[in-house]
Amino acid sequence: MQSDMRELDGLLDYTIQHNKEHAEELKNLAEKARELGKSRVDDEIKRGVEQLNQANQSLEKALKQLRE
Repeated sequence: MQSDMRELDGLLDYTIQHNKEHAEELKNLAEKARELGKSRVDDEIKRGVEQLNQANQSLEKALKQLRE
């Protein structure tokens, strides 16, 4: 059971960090889309980044609860 807890902790932590990296990459893509005159694409990517950040908040809460 303890190894399962460590595995879950590690996977959650990894996923949170991974999502943060992707969010930064997506912000750069949104900026490029805007530069190309694709403001709707920029808007949708930014909306996706917001949703990713919200998902990360839930994952961070789960990780905190796991560690209590």
